[in-house]
Amino acid sequence: MIRRRGSRGPQPVPVRCGDGRHTMRTARMVLYTPRDRLDAEIGAAAGADADAQRWFGWIADTFVTPETATHLLGIYDHNRAERLRAFPRAVRRELIQPVELPGPTEEQRLLAVIPATGLVAGMSSLTPNDGGAIGVWLAPAFRGQGLGAELVAATARFGHEHLGLASVRAGTETANHRCRGALSAAGFVPYGGPDRHTLPDGRVVDCAWYRHDAVGTARCAAVAQGAVTRA
Repeated sequence: MIRRRGSRGPQPVPVRCGDGRHTMRTARMVLYTPRDRLDAEIGAAAGADADAQRWFGWIADTFVTPETATHLLGIYDHNRAERLRAFPRAVRRELIQPVELPGPTEEQRLLAVIPATGLVAGMSSLTPNDGGAIGVWLAPAFRGQGLGAELVAATARFGHEHLGLASVRAGTETANHRCRGALSAAGFVPYGGPDRHTLPDGRVVDCAWYRHDAVGTARCAAVAQGAVTRA
């Protein structure tokens, strides 16, 4: 948690990009670079349930238990201090540490928050040095509301307008019709790629590939100032 002198809360959500951090708005969400490790853990918890893991195949010991995920997903800025007290002191010290900002070619993550409640709806990732590969996930309470397509479209725009990428891509299991529908709704089009893909847990699946191209691109202030990786 990045604190200002005399402040008891996390640094406010930035209103503009800068100093290696990004922020952007959609119709229903605010997206921004995680401020601290607690932000990052809440974002990861949004995709830790069994339904999400059926598609992601994350390694089991890399995500939290359902009970912890529920606790994390109930956190917003005004109850952070109270909910942090549920963790052991050593864990609390870790969670309030600022995140290590990625270099300009490394994976970038954006936390997706609903402004009206402050609750985390999900998270997206984009890796410039992997062909602009993107990934998105929503917490269970925010699925089935069209937010997936909104988050996918915003992540593509993030790549084009903030990172200067002419093209971004995404892959999904062919049977994941919800994800494929979100990609199509966000303006992604099918393109050729490997027919099979190995998930992190070793499961091999049939997959479909999509891409999104931009006519023009731009780089925001966060890229220019964040060129030096911070420890």
